[in-house]
Amino acid sequence: MGRSFPSDILDSSMVGRSIGFPENMYIVGTVNMDETTHPFSKKVLDRANTIEFNRVQLDYLDFLNGPSVELEPQNIENGMLRADYLYLKDLASKHMELIKETSLTLVGINEALKPLGAQVGYRVRDEICMYLAYNQEGKLFSQEDAFDYCLVQKILPRISGSDSRVEHTIKELFKLLTNQELSEDIEDYTAYIKLSKYPRSTEKLVEMYRRLTHDGFTSFWIS
Repeated sequence: MGRSFPSDILDSSMVGRSIGFPENMYIVGTVNMDETTHPFSKKVLDRANTIEFNRVQLDYLDFLNGPSVELEPQNIENGMLRADYLYLKDLASKHMELIKETSLTLVGINEALKPLGAQVGYRVRDEICMYLAYNQEGKLFSQEDAFDYCLVQKILPRISGSDSRVEHTIKELFKLLTNQELSEDIEDYTAYIKLSKYPRSTEKLVEMYRRLTHDGFTSFWIS
């Protein structure tokens, strides 16, 4: 039996047979984000979830205490990873309320992003809705935690710059997430971060705001 490809890279008229990505092939990439690296374009951010690995815990030394426990290999079928939802309408019968609620929240976020021309479009809205639906069905995180990850992975990386529009956007997003004002006069935002429904995004906004006020420029990626 021939292998089935969801889409062809080269068709049979070019190489004698169809060549494409098989259904169980997934592409994951890494990049070091520093002063030598160009930031991701909005086109990339629209199509991929970007996950930061930047937490360092030097005092974690448990791995030095004796041999590590050998884990049994796990069989994971492709059905565990394959997307069941390809279009937003695929969600409608089961998750219409989630779609409405998420879309309404993103309307407010887009208002904050508008001065930068960094608003999200239908593709990002659909991807966030699908992320939240998979999370709900898999009972992985709370809805707030899942949306927090969406904000950090899909929304905040779109923000960078040095002018008053960037400051306005960061302040408006902070207000949306915490119902509090972001101000240079406040030195400790720990309480706001802890009380926020979206603590990861709130902490990142504070970090970006402090960088902007200190250095005159900010970006999601500069640390």
